[in-house]
Amino acid sequence: MALVETKQSRVSQCRVRDFWISLDLSSVRGIERADQVAPVVDQWPQVGSLPTRTSDIPVFSLAGLLGFSETGEQHGSQLLLLDTPSGPVGVLVNQSSQGTIVTSASFLRMPAVVQSQHFPAVVRIDSDIIPWLDLDSIFTGRSSRELPQSNPWPHRISATSRDRLMVIPLPAAIEAERAWGIGLPAALVAELVESRQFKPVPGTPAFVTGVMPWRDQVIGVLDLCAWLGLQPLEAGKSLVAVVASPGSAEPIGLLIPRGVRILKLPIPNLASERAFPGDPEQIVMPVEVGDQTIALIDLARLSPETAQSSGPERNLSSVSPQTEPDPAMGRSDLLFTQRRGATR
Repeated sequence: MALVETKQSRVSQCRVRDFWISLDLSSVRGIERADQVAPVVDQWPQVGSLPTRTSDIPVFSLAGLLGFSETGEQHGSQLLLLDTPSGPVGVLVNQSSQGTIVTSASFLRMPAVVQSQHFPAVVRIDSDIIPWLDLDSIFTGRSSRELPQSNPWPHRISATSRDRLMVIPLPAAIEAERAWGIGLPAALVAELVESRQFKPVPGTPAFVTGVMPWRDQVIGVLDLCAWLGLQPLEAGKSLVAVVASPGSAEPIGLLIPRGVRILKLPIPNLASERAFPGDPEQIVMPVEVGDQTIALIDLARLSPETAQSSGPERNLSSVSPQTEPDPAMGRSDLLFTQRRGATR
C-alpha cells in the first residue's frame, strides 16, 4: 500500500457544494464568517474581499477554484483564511470541521484512473475515506508533497477463469431489436462487490464515479455505461467489478448493471455490422451470440496511460500485471471461434 510521506497532520473535513473533501489545516490561519466578505461581481472564481487593517484579502469560491461554474447561489457560509506564497487569501466553503489529527498511515495515493488534478491522495478518517485537497497545487501549480508510486498489484488468474467470458447486460432503456451486452474476459475480474461507500472526487471526468475502499486499498471506480458513451447507471441497480486492466499497475472498479452471466469459451458466433449505441471508439468489435449482440471492450483503454489516447491504434496484446501472457486476455478477437459470416 503506497503511503503519502508526511508526519502527523491536522485535517479538516469540508463540504464544497455536494462534495466532502479534506484539507490540511497547517496553511489555514483562521476561520471567519462569510458575512464579513465584501462581494465583487464578474470576477469568478473571486467572489469578494475581506477588509483588514492593512489591506483587503481576496476571497475565492473554493468550488470555483476547483473548476465549477457559478450558479448564483450562496458561495459558502464559512471563510478559510490561508497563507500562500503570494500572500493571504480566503476561500469559501459550505461547511468545515475543526480538524482531526491523522498519521502518515492515514494517507493513501489517489488512484491514477481518477485523473484528479488537485486531489493527489485520500485520507482515511475512522472507517471513512475522504479525497484530500492539495491547496498548494491550486495556488502555485505544484504539489506540496512527494508521493511514492503505487505498488504493483499482483493479480492472480485462476485456471477456471481463463476460458470464461463475463457478459454484462446493457440497460433495457436502449432501444434495439436485439439486446446488447458487453464482453469482459473473466480472467481479469478479481471480484464482484456491492456498489456502496463511493466518495466522488471534484473535477474528474463525468464517467468517474469516485473512489471506494477495497480490501486493504482504495480503488477508482468508473461508470462503465458512461465510459461507453451511454446513460449513467442509476443508483442501487449496479455492482462493482474489480478488474485488472492491461497496462495498469492498480485495480480499477467498473460500475456495471446487475444480471451478469458467464459463458464458456470458445463460443460460436457471427460477426456483426450493427452500430454500437454508444461511443464506437471504446469497443473492439461486436459479435452476434444467440439472441444477443456482444460488444468486446478494449481493456487497455481503461488504464490511465491510454484512457485519453486517440486514433486507430490500440494495444490489444497487453496482459494484466504480474501474469503470464494469455492470448485470450489481450486479444479480444481470439475469445471466440472462427466467425461464420456477418449480420446486421
